[in-house]
Amino acid sequence: MRFLGKISITLLFLLPRLFHGQSGDEFQRGTLNFAVVTDTHIGKKGNNKGLQEIVKDINSNKEIDFVLHAGDVSDFGYGSQLEEAKRLMDALKVPYYIVPGNHDTGWSSSGGLAYNQLWKDQKFIADIQGVRFIGLSTGPYGRMSRGFVPRDQIRWLDSLVKVTPLKQPVIFLAHYPLNDGLSNYDEVIQRMQRLNTIAVFCGHGHINKLFNYGGILGVMTRTAQRRHNTLAYNIVELSQDSLIIKEVEPGTPVKEAWVALKRPMTNFPVVMQKSEERIPVNDDYGNAKIVWKYQDEGNIVSTASLWKQNVLFGNLEGEFKSVNYKNGTLNWKFSTKGPIYSSSAIKDAAVIFGSADSTIYKLNAKNGEILWRLKAKAPVLASPVIDGNMVFIGSSDSTFRALDFKTGKEIWSFTELEGFPASKPSIEGDRIAFGTWGKTLYVLNSNTGKLVWKWRNDDYSHYYSPAMCIPVIQNGKIYMVAPDEKLREFDLSTGKQTFVSDRFRVRESLGGNSKKDLLLAKTMQDSIVAWSTKNEQPYPVMKISGAFGNDFSASMPVFDNGLFYFGTTFGRVYAVNVEEKKIEWIYELSNDMINTLRPLSHGKVLATSVDGKIAIIKGLEPTR
Repeated sequence: MRFLGKISITLLFLLPRLFHGQSGDEFQRGTLNFAVVTDTHIGKKGNNKGLQEIVKDINSNKEIDFVLHAGDVSDFGYGSQLEEAKRLMDALKVPYYIVPGNHDTGWSSSGGLAYNQLWKDQKFIADIQGVRFIGLSTGPYGRMSRGFVPRDQIRWLDSLVKVTPLKQPVIFLAHYPLNDGLSNYDEVIQRMQRLNTIAVFCGHGHINKLFNYGGILGVMTRTAQRRHNTLAYNIVELSQDSLIIKEVEPGTPVKEAWVALKRPMTNFPVVMQKSEERIPVNDDYGNAKIVWKYQDEGNIVSTASLWKQNVLFGNLEGEFKSVNYKNGTLNWKFSTKGPIYSSSAIKDAAVIFGSADSTIYKLNAKNGEILWRLKAKAPVLASPVIDGNMVFIGSSDSTFRALDFKTGKEIWSFTELEGFPASKPSIEGDRIAFGTWGKTLYVLNSNTGKLVWKWRNDDYSHYYSPAMCIPVIQNGKIYMVAPDEKLREFDLSTGKQTFVSDRFRVRESLGGNSKKDLLLAKTMQDSIVAWSTKNEQPYPVMKISGAFGNDFSASMPVFDNGLFYFGTTFGRVYAVNVEEKKIEWIYELSNDMINTLRPLSHGKVLATSVDGKIAIIKGLEPTR
């Protein structure tokens, strides 16, 4: 095997010298032949054998120069699945270049670090026969957000645009197609249009399909899994005159080309895809304003905290920061060794959060100095809750811990988790509840760490786990939703399921107000729903249109001062009045997913978006 990755950033400064005098628009020989493999989903039954057959078939073809893998190499991002995938891909006799897919990052118990450890980076650049190949990661990293090319990779791409000769042919590789499924697709296309881009190859859709990205050819290739009793991959023949793509089934004659285009390619057999038209925010709901706004250099997939005049947050570049919201200045920055998915918790003058570097940190909120740290055996993607002198947090080493707030000393640990926790627990009295990606909801005794009860969603695969929803506890009951789109009620003491309903398509965004005995949810299909929990079973008291279309992000509704707040996949912040059954205001902060919000006093809310925006938004008195 010859796996070839990136040219390092340091070498980028030498690139102009490397290409000095090169014609750029000529191949070093007649035809460049390469295979495209994607969506192998190793870890799912039968896929290991299928990839073995494909690798064997590629090895038998002496015409293939190298291989591109367009992501979703694993089924759930587990280290064991990725290791097996690498073992199988390493059996190739030719070099291969690979990018991760959403199953390798967004579902990963390591926050994508397991992929990094095996393949060193989530992007690459390779110059082959005069053609430049550039691979980008498209995430997503926040679960159920849209895909996105991380901000640091956008900056890296900018540096490549500057040093790549204008005539040099370029081919891109990404997992997601460059459409509305990728939140910053337009930024990526703009940079590709500044290069001599021949085509963009992708996976994700599991079929062979062509796209038109503003005059650039997009090629989606079929999954390497067995589908409709066929196992296949694609071979690309690229020359100065043409681009030809053929589907290959191992052990059978090569099929006729399904793409045969002459170069330069000016007329595609597909029209430009239109962006999904979203309903604009009605002027009646424009009664909110930005109090303070900040643009971070990294992507953010967690909820920020507020301490005095300081906003504290972590990003996917592993940085935890404090920014003064009065003047926008950076107070301090603390660097971890892994991306930060964990939302932070504040008590006194201290902030606590986890990092994918397998560490739980307590920092001084004034200056960022470490007060204590605890090393876990695997990444800490989940968020903490502070209750009294105890900190509760889960980690990907199948462990849920209670720590002493002052010292960081472990008080107890529960080590029998199925799957990994990724969200925040809820606590009521001596009961603490949380879900994992092992299809299981747990309730532990918060004083001892002993299991009180657990519930498994055995009717579905692990993709339907109650992992992202923050459980809501009211009146001795616990409420939970999962991707099976059902609202479930359990007796907090016994674990007996006392209610289940699929009346509304509620995926993971559930919140509650125990003082008013209310549940609130953002549904998959444009609705905002509220239930009362005063009676024996929850019953709907509100269902209104949210005008946000299909929405699947896990942004939990939060309650403050008579209003519920939540965010959407496409960057909106909502304030909802349940008693009056109406939307009080909507603010469009971003084009990207809004994380679970932090309510503040005096009608203000602290919001973060995946593209690194942070804002304090305040509702205004209606003028109508």
